[in-house]
Amino acid sequence: MNRSPLTLNIMTAVLAPGDAIGNYIFTKARIFRDWGARVNLYADFVDPAYAGRASPSSFYRATGEALLWYHYSIYADNVEIARQSADYTVVDFHGISPPHLFAGQDAHLQHLCQKGLDLLPALADDFDLAVVHSEYTRRQLLDNGFAANTVYKLPLCVDTSRFSGAEDEALAARLSQLEYLLFIGRIVPQKDILALLQIFAHVHARRPQTVLILVGSRHLAGAYQRQLDTYIRRKKLGERVLFTGQVNNPAVLAALLNHACLLLVTSEWESFCVPVVEAMYFGTPPVVHQIPPLPEVTGEGGIIIDKAQPEAAANKILHMLAEKDPYDTLSARARRRAASFTDEALRRALLEMLQQAFGDRQ
Repeated sequence: MNRSPLTLNIMTAVLAPGDAIGNYIFTKARIFRDWGARVNLYADFVDPAYAGRASPSSFYRATGEALLWYHYSIYADNVEIARQSADYTVVDFHGISPPHLFAGQDAHLQHLCQKGLDLLPALADDFDLAVVHSEYTRRQLLDNGFAANTVYKLPLCVDTSRFSGAEDEALAARLSQLEYLLFIGRIVPQKDILALLQIFAHVHARRPQTVLILVGSRHLAGAYQRQLDTYIRRKKLGERVLFTGQVNNPAVLAALLNHACLLLVTSEWESFCVPVVEAMYFGTPPVVHQIPPLPEVTGEGGIIIDKAQPEAAANKILHMLAEKDPYDTLSARARRRAASFTDEALRRALLEMLQQAFGDRQ
């Protein structure tokens, strides 16, 4: 493959700012361009912010001499384009949300997730190679008929460069006076915010000065929001639980992440969870539920809990809040763990994968 410049076509369902898969795609595209490849980006929906940087999927033309790298996280129309491509094809599997998580909330998303899962076994024969980002998603592919020697694991590069500027100084000054726990993500049943609140209620009972800040949109699941508000009122947590809404400003996010004591993740399902890595980048240890792949992503940089035992989970949090030396040790480990998901880590893993997959073709 080194005899002439490689043409790499990258295709996904949606390219929009702030999306973890999109950030990974642009990082990967930059790496391949650094290596001299010609890179084209395609998506069924291209956000206007990316006009000129990506094209509609219908513009893609297979030549039989290029590489098509298809990102799969939900059923999208362009998966049929990828399946029929004459180019060498790679499916980059990010995991598909269990459809039941959208039941009663979003019937269309529930349908697309179910369709995506139903199609997965057929993709084993349609793509030449597969890429995953955790052992959890590797097992999913193997269970759906993918051959083990065609599946490669790459680190999901997390774009922390957006935090390279200064944090919001006014906000940072206020946050530095607080002892707070942090959540970042959509306020939806998948994230099981109710379990998070149940854990926090035990923390609050023994450490009433601690605050919980939840960063994320609340407009996606109205009935669930009412359930959360009811629980907060019943437990008299209203003055200690703060919903900020969605935050996109990097300087504000940097301040929130940098001054938090711990990040809390109690999701029902995750394919990766970018906020875990972002928190570790700032030395803020994550506390994560034991479902895969959260323990794998966290590594030695955080704390593993069982959300079904909220008091025991709270005890682990309280220990970290009370003991400086163990906390400082964990914070240092978190920073080291975050280095596993940098541009350079992805670059090294990509090179190793290409050498293994195509070395005999050079």
